[in-house]
Amino acid sequence: MIKFKFLTGDCNWRQYGAKWVSQKLNNGEFDYWIVLELINWLDATGELNNGNKYVVCLSVVSPDQAGAKNLESAFSCCGIEDDENKVNDLIKVEALHSYGVHTQVWSESGNNANKLIKEAKNQSICVNGLLGFYLDKNVNRIGMTGWESLKGDLDSALKRAAFSPDPGNRLCAKISGYVAA
Repeated sequence: MIKFKFLTGDCNWRQYGAKWVSQKLNNGEFDYWIVLELINWLDATGELNNGNKYVVCLSVVSPDQAGAKNLESAFSCCGIEDDENKVNDLIKVEALHSYGVHTQVWSESGNNANKLIKEAKNQSICVNGLLGFYLDKNVNRIGMTGWESLKGDLDSALKRAAFSPDPGNRLCAKISGYVAA
């Protein structure tokens, strides 16, 4: 069983949302953490999400895979300037997650926060055991894989999109400056 501890959020997490983080995990190649996030959709947007109040997501974060450049960008974006804080693994995980250098591997919506969190914890066992399969999947419309997302590498997907048979993908690539030769 993967245990989660509170990472960030409000003490009234059902109302305002929160994040929890797993212990440090390793797939044999690199260290990573699983972040469980609860969002109160009604509080965040003022509307329900298809009739549901909550969205719970599981994301994988790896400072090792993100690299020094993305880590520094994440620290800067989050206002973390103190070098003493930059060595703390959980601060790295939170900064990267907030900055968007992570891979979302599971999400579910519903109206019972406790049920959603329980299911997320069950799903985290699958994610940990089958991480490579989760990261092999595309995570966005232009075909970015979970591996690329974990590294914050948007360029690889845009380069592939330039040669895609899908006109929407080619348009995204062209807008981003990648044109098929």
